[in-house]
Amino acid sequence: MNEAAKVSGATILSSHKHFFEPHGVSAVVIISESNLCIHTWPEFGYAAADFFTCGDTVDPWKSFEYLKTFLKAKKFNCMELQRGNSQLVNDPSFSRSAAQNAIQVVGTDDCIEATNQVINVQVPEGHLAITDFDTNNDMDQTVTSIAKPIVCKQSPFQKVQIADHKWWGKCMWVDGVPNVCERDEFIYHELIVHVPMMVHPNPTRVLIIGGGDGGSARELLRHPNLTNATMIDIDEEIVKLCKEHMPSINRGAYDNPNLNLIIGDGIEHVKNAADNSYDVIIVDSTDPLPDSVGECLFTKEFYENCYRILARDGTISTQALMPMRYDNDTYRRSLSNIQSAFGKDNTYIYFAPTDFYQGMTSLCLCRKDNSMNPKIINKERVKSFSSE
Repeated sequence: MNEAAKVSGATILSSHKHFFEPHGVSAVVIISESNLCIHTWPEFGYAAADFFTCGDTVDPWKSFEYLKTFLKAKKFNCMELQRGNSQLVNDPSFSRSAAQNAIQVVGTDDCIEATNQVINVQVPEGHLAITDFDTNNDMDQTVTSIAKPIVCKQSPFQKVQIADHKWWGKCMWVDGVPNVCERDEFIYHELIVHVPMMVHPNPTRVLIIGGGDGGSARELLRHPNLTNATMIDIDEEIVKLCKEHMPSINRGAYDNPNLNLIIGDGIEHVKNAADNSYDVIIVDSTDPLPDSVGECLFTKEFYENCYRILARDGTISTQALMPMRYDNDTYRRSLSNIQSAFGKDNTYIYFAPTDFYQGMTSLCLCRKDNSMNPKIINKERVKSFSSE
């Protein structure tokens, strides 16, 4: 590894190695221009090496050629990726990756093939590449959106990015996961609000947990006879940013005197609320990424408290993840927790088509009263509401 670094023109600072039992070795060479490392599996005749270099004084391909010869490699696969991007250096908090070309070399000593692969699209001037957080390692893919940045902030709870996309309009990502966009947000918000509101015979007391973009509040306030419309969101920064930069989604809902907006902890709110406090609960949360704000809104304890504070004929609807983007364990665990509180026979899944969520997301509907069938609704009431 030291010789591979030298032939590339690198300046060696130090080197380190570790031998495994019964066989195998990992080694790293620290160079002024970054580092070279290798991991070996002699039992499989396999080695994996990475050469990270900065600037244009080092040629990592010479390191690759040296190791290939030294290890007597019969087969090899090597890919070169450009690490640097001036836009990321100027604003490293905004994007996780940038569009770039990749050079891949594969083959044997007898047959070598080199290809130039485009792994993302080129980024126009004034735009950035926003790569979605990979929610499922098994998928081996990410989605990159090219959009014009509007704002990027790290709130006390999560990273918020808002950008203007040519097709989707203004969009928001939260912790790298697509959250909402102007073009098709109405599909999600109408389904998460109007389904439970129409299933309930006469909802007057409604609680929204989350929903900082204001879309759920907008749809809820269309319903007459509300005596208590409460929305609680823990992240004041999201509410402010959406009110300022995405007003077409909330459409004045935050300024409506009929909405009781609380900046606070929804978990504590449902824990401390009195029994039978609400007719409908709408959980418009972010995704349950590890250690995220949204994770605690998918627990068994949270759903049990929601069950307790609902009236006897109460209804709850929740954001229930993108089923084709999350691994089975995450999806099943989320559904299992709400089923444990409301019962399997009283839990219903319905879907919302949306391009921004890579095709589809799911919602969950539960009724507290097992004797009430959510498929039986007042059709005249639905027609009257939809015609307004």
